[in-house]
Amino acid sequence: MHIIIITDIFGLTKDTDLLAASLSTELTRVTVIDPYEGNKQQFVNEHAAYDTFMTRCGHERYISAVASAIELSESEVVLLGFSAGASAAWKAIDQHSNPLIKHYIGFYPSQIRNHLDVIPCCPVTLIFPCEERHFEVDDVIAALSSLKQVNCIKTSFYHGFMNSLSDNFSLTAATFFNDKMGDGSNLDNMNVLK
Repeated sequence: MHIIIITDIFGLTKDTDLLAASLSTELTRVTVIDPYEGNKQQFVNEHAAYDTFMTRCGHERYISAVASAIELSESEVVLLGFSAGASAAWKAIDQHSNPLIKHYIGFYPSQIRNHLDVIPCCPVTLIFPCEERHFEVDDVIAALSSLKQVNCIKTSFYHGFMNSLSDNFSLTAATFFNDKMGDGSNLDNMNVLK
């Protein structure tokens, strides 16, 4: 199996390094896609990270990078996206009919609100924060509930809870979800995060 991790606006971090290492096994290959083409960044805060993301990459270019990675995969794929990466993956699976994509897991994909017309080509699990600044989480979940193959989980945590660089990082949430993902061998299972 091939796991493709698609990072948030912070790009490569110690958290993505640790996640990739924990999911990489003899039978599982892990690829990490980030907005900065593999170059680690140092940001003073989330606002600076967002400005750099929009200047150096942007949403459309990130979607293209994810779509390219999917096309290059020659084995069964699980997509694991975070924030901007989760939103990019959501759009990328609308552009594919690749039967190798076994599951897409997206953590707090806030831009999804602008792309509710996507018809995913694979089973999807979306993990939402308890609230978002720019939209009503419950409204987006309600809109997505009509799609077959889409499972939405609303947490009691805030956007960014998996990233220790985020103002909303939660060690409790990160530990819970990292434990659920385990060694990655069950990430193709729709119920892995329940």
